Amino acid sequence: MLSLLTFTYTHQLNADFAVLLCFVSGCVELLCGVLRLGFLVDFVSVPVISGFTSAASITIASTQLKGLFGLKFSSEAFLDTWEAFLSHISETRLWDLVLGGISITVLLALRKLKDLRIGPPSDKDTHKFVHGLFWFVSTGRNALVVLICSITAFILYQRGMIPFILTGDIVSGLPSLAFPPLSTELNGRVLNVFEMISELGSGILIVPLISISSNVAIAKAFSKGARVDATQEMIALGLCNILGSFSRSIPVAGAFSRSAVNNVSGVRSTLGGLYTGVMIVLALGLLTPYFFFIPKCSLAAVIMVALIFMVDYQIIKPLWKSNRKDMVPLLSTFLACLFLGVEKGLLVGIVVDVLILLYFNARPNISVHSVESEPKYLVVQPRGSLVFPAVDFLRETVIAQVNESKHAASALVLDCAYVPHTDYTAAQGLAALVKDVKIHGMQVVLLNAQDPVVKSLLAACPELRVANSYEHVSQILSEDPVMIELGTYLQSLNKDVH
Repeated sequence: MLSLLTFTYTHQLNADFAVLLCFVSGCVELLCGVLRLGFLVDFVSVPVISGFTSAASITIASTQLKGLFGLKFSSEAFLDTWEAFLSHISETRLWDLVLGGISITVLLALRKLKDLRIGPPSDKDTHKFVHGLFWFVSTGRNALVVLICSITAFILYQRGMIPFILTGDIVSGLPSLAFPPLSTELNGRVLNVFEMISELGSGILIVPLISISSNVAIAKAFSKGARVDATQEMIALGLCNILGSFSRSIPVAGAFSRSAVNNVSGVRSTLGGLYTGVMIVLALGLLTPYFFFIPKCSLAAVIMVALIFMVDYQIIKPLWKSNRKDMVPLLSTFLACLFLGVEKGLLVGIVVDVLILLYFNARPNISVHSVESEPKYLVVQPRGSLVFPAVDFLRETVIAQVNESKHAASALVLDCAYVPHTDYTAAQGLAALVKDVKIHGMQVVLLNAQDPVVKSLLAACPELRVANSYEHVSQILSEDPVMIELGTYLQSLNKDVH
């Protein structure tokens, strides 16, 4: 995902921007870790991440169509890519399409190879070896397909035939250690570090956000129920990216696929990462001359097949069954990412998520029922915090219920058992509610409220009576017969007027 995002923000720029993006992302991640801002990850919901990942996968897979069909054109957004693809489809190179199609077929077939089960074992060792071989080939299918295609291209190249568009020269060896670029040349202009950051735009925030979210998600998936410290993940990612930028790295983060392979392979410590690093260093030193012969159509096939399975369509069914309102941020993020761009789409998804969160805080669930035994009273039970967006809704709901003639009650009991806290504005609103209720000849009793809520409400409305049980409510109301009689008289008077 980080490679895809880096491509999104830097494909029209030079390599210096990718390195600077790595450095700035690391600084942002490290700063978030030092400030212990791990809780911010909780504000990006699973539906938003799912919609973003699916849309980004489809967008980047679409950009690989030109490699698969052997076309040459430039495009950025999802719609631009398809428009350019359809206008250039007549220029399709047949052999690139054939090799790309074969690569996709083989990749999909090999993906299922590890799940293949042969008959009952006559020889346990042979049976185990065959299944291990199937798993190895299935897991290494991407490298295997690229290797076979490269060998094919090399043989044809030696015979003077070049039917495929090849990757071309790749610089070999390790990059020298240097401070991340603070200036660069782009289109004949020399840009300083601030202008470079301006060119990267929202990427300096989106890339760290997605890095942290994906790493935390991976950690939770493989933690087997253990606690995951998001702040620790931020610090680790920050240091990785800052140090990596000194060797001209692009932004990095964990990946589900590699983590799953490590888990299945029995990797249990960071020594596995050291082994992987050594293999990459050897590849950089010894294999890069041969990357010249990799057909672009085979790379496009590998990327497209990988991205197809990153489209998280499986989330729709459980989401629909558990909470349909979560489909709103999922679909809004998905569609906005496709039609507005991945960075704007993610922002849209987060805003929609926050608005939904605010709406349900402003409109808490309120249950109302009447107690018919003497003395009769009306019970209102809000479920959620009573803060300033919610108090007006509570007030309107209560007054509407009080005005209904079917409630011949002498008092209003506000059951705050599910109200964890309140604020000053809400306390003032409840004080106004008490005055409104008194006009109808009803007194107000506060029930099951926690101490902070009681203190806040009594400060705004000292005449409130406080009870800790329904028996206590009955006792309070029985102690004030004059008020009860007055309330009953006023209610009967209201009925006569109506």
